[in-house]
Amino acid sequence: MRDLVIFGTGGFAREVRQVVADLERERPRWTLRGFLDGDPARHGTAIRDLPVLGGAAWLADRPDVDVAVAVGAPAGRRRVVGALRELGLTDDRFPALVHPRAWIGDHVAVGIGSVVLAGAAVSTDIELGPFAVLNKNCIVGHDAVLEPFVTVAPGASVSGHVRLEEGVDLGAGSVVVQGLRVGAGTVVGAGAVVARDLPPGVTAVGVPARAIRRHEA
Repeated sequence: MRDLVIFGTGGFAREVRQVVADLERERPRWTLRGFLDGDPARHGTAIRDLPVLGGAAWLADRPDVDVAVAVGAPAGRRRVVGALRELGLTDDRFPALVHPRAWIGDHVAVGIGSVVLAGAAVSTDIELGPFAVLNKNCIVGHDAVLEPFVTVAPGASVSGHVRLEEGVDLGAGSVVVQGLRVGAGTVVGAGAVVARDLPPGVTAVGVPARAIRRHEA
């Protein structure tokens, strides 16, 4: 068994802790040591019974410790992973965490560092890129490609042959119609229906979804 820490101390970090706990009931594979956070004010505190051990530098001289990056926003998750990469962390230090009550079909590639929560349904012939997040009860249809750092919120639906480019953030209950592409860094609001391709770096809301502002992708 290897040691594991969770980077993040918010609500999503506690959800990731629950994924780890439920996986451990199925087959023990890690010893969860605690949490890490970029805010020094959190260091030395505790989340329930586990300590906040420090920041990214805590991992620098601990090659036997794996890390789950539990930051919900794609841009924040990308920054954390970049900082950990600069410390020399390699791919094998970032396990993919798939809840035992998620449905993962055949021919699904799950990238390193990805987190799949309970109730997610991922059918077949799907590519889930590194450090992607599939939240509770979301759906990903056949032949979809989700690039690195994509976040799919609870109850969102990604239809077949959809491509979500790097860092796309789908809001709760949103829908992407089959065969479409959503550009890198685009945010889709809760309940929106994407009925045509969306460019990179926009926020889109409504039914059908329309871009209401542009931001950095």
